[in-house]
Amino acid sequence: MSTIIDKKGNVGFFSKLSWANFLDWLITFCLGAIIVLTTVHLGGVLPDTQVVLLSLYSLLLGLHGIRLLVNRKRSHRLSFTPLWFLPALAWLLISVLYITPVPWLGWHELIYALQAFVVLWVLCNDVETRAHLWALLLISFFPVLLAVFNGCYQFFHDPGRITGAFTEFQLVLPERYFGQATGVFADPFTLAAFLLVFLPVLLTLAAVRRLPKILRVLFFYIALVVMATVAMTQVYWAGVLLVLLVGAVPWFCYRKLRQRFLLSALGAAAVGAALLLTVSFHPLFERGLVRALAEDGEGLRLVLWGEALAMAAEHPLQGVGAGAYGSAFEQSPRVSLAKTPESPHNDYLLILSQLGIAGIILFGLPVLFIVWKAWQVWRQQPFGLKLQNEGAVVMPPTRFFLTLGLTGFLGFALCMATTFVLHVPAMLLYGVLLLSILTKASFPKQPSPGRGLPLRMAYCGLAFAAGFAIYEITHGRLESHGLELRASQELDQLIARQVHLSGNAELLNSVILNYESALEADPKNVDAWLGLSSALCQLYFRSPAGFEAHGVRAVASARRATELSPQYWRGWAQLGVAQAYNAELEEAEANLLKAIEMAPNSGQAHYFYAAFIGIDAARREAALRYVERALEINPEDGVARRLEQKLRIL
Repeated sequence: MSTIIDKKGNVGFFSKLSWANFLDWLITFCLGAIIVLTTVHLGGVLPDTQVVLLSLYSLLLGLHGIRLLVNRKRSHRLSFTPLWFLPALAWLLISVLYITPVPWLGWHELIYALQAFVVLWVLCNDVETRAHLWALLLISFFPVLLAVFNGCYQFFHDPGRITGAFTEFQLVLPERYFGQATGVFADPFTLAAFLLVFLPVLLTLAAVRRLPKILRVLFFYIALVVMATVAMTQVYWAGVLLVLLVGAVPWFCYRKLRQRFLLSALGAAAVGAALLLTVSFHPLFERGLVRALAEDGEGLRLVLWGEALAMAAEHPLQGVGAGAYGSAFEQSPRVSLAKTPESPHNDYLLILSQLGIAGIILFGLPVLFIVWKAWQVWRQQPFGLKLQNEGAVVMPPTRFFLTLGLTGFLGFALCMATTFVLHVPAMLLYGVLLLSILTKASFPKQPSPGRGLPLRMAYCGLAFAAGFAIYEITHGRLESHGLELRASQELDQLIARQVHLSGNAELLNSVILNYESALEADPKNVDAWLGLSSALCQLYFRSPAGFEAHGVRAVASARRATELSPQYWRGWAQLGVAQAYNAELEEAEANLLKAIEMAPNSGQAHYFYAAFIGIDAARREAALRYVERALEINPEDGVARRLEQKLRIL
């Protein structure tokens, strides 16, 4: 009688019937859940998402430790390759603690890096069989289908709806992105990069002789749909990368030089011609091209790149500090933009400007060595093996998975040069998945010192301790960041609609309560201190006569922010504003001028000072000059425009 379990205890696809293998499947599904949930929640950019997922990261480390505890046969073999990134993590921690002027923002980047390291370590030491890896790849493929579906839905039906982004609140897409596909993300750039990372993998699955023909045809069809969705994003650097990737994939998938040249040239030419025809004859793409060629379009990258290089030249070894690109850009004497960028849209320059040459070396060398080693192993592998029963020639599994990893990582590396990949946790996780494939196929596991139960129990305890420590260290900071962002958005809406003047008083009280909760979770969150000070200042309009107690507290909150981060211009600006409300006029003017000195090209700093001195009739001419400078920097600032009109009338 036939049975699903053979004499060696193996089950079809499930593999070995053992506790270690069962735990490995749990680890695989836990990894898949982390990747999927991070991606479908706007790429994991919201801190609320990261707070929820922290439990999964702790569970992942716990399962990893238990698996090595019960796996007597393989407990003595581990992959130590991920440890090469420990010096980079240590340098990032040093930057957060001692270098960056905005440590509360640097912690967020350190948290993302820690999560990526945990996933890389578990992937390299678990997910043992090809069945596990295939299952994880298929799970990770689900968000791609969801993003493609939503991108097409936006383009053809409802441009303002993100059907695949699961959030606790109703998400409204900015009008500037109407007509552009954004998928499960909130911007077209991330969707384009996300699909470009997966496109080479799909093309490889379709081109390589490994899977059944029906599956290869299916993957080729999906690849065509993905290419169409990339075009629907109307991101024109993505179109250039699309042509390059389609032209590069045949060089990894075919043996004959003539075949490589022909398919590469035909594929690149066909995609390029299709994109050119679409841009030439479709009105949406024509408008998108005009938008991309505008002064604030794609050419803006040159300004961001130049400023990142200038920061790196000023601080070549250590950079400006983790998470500090945006604040350093605001305080730059060279350039000014209406909206402060958080990234130069080039992750290589982001690392160079924030972490300096040391950061580039410590993060770059391990990645380059892994890719170089994978390339060497890929070249040494036979191109094809003949099956005994069928006589067909297929690519051997090691070369096949290396081809998937190399082509996918090529797309990831190109996207890093054109957009903000590292600021989107989901993109970072997909990059780690591709890097782990290269590592698993190129670096065999090394014997660990000992196999006994005490050592396995110690390792299991270390895994649980690491999971608990990561949760405790990061939970409060992420929760504080989420509460502060929510309170800041609500405060901006209240001020814009002037609800704080005549509306429901409980709304402003709720905002203040959120800021206070954020500070309870992380007392060193400077943005929360500044937000609390700003919200308290709005209480002046509720009862000017009874504002004294609130004014003292608003000043104290802003002063605490300057103590925590004396190099942050927003702290001094808010301190000046709070002191102005509290009738400390001399101190207020000094601090507002200090904010302008620190950020000479900030329109907001000039507006604050113009509003302060504009009250004095004798200084209105000077106030008008400052508000004109604010409008020169940001012509769309409606508040500054109204102040200018008021000063001209008076």
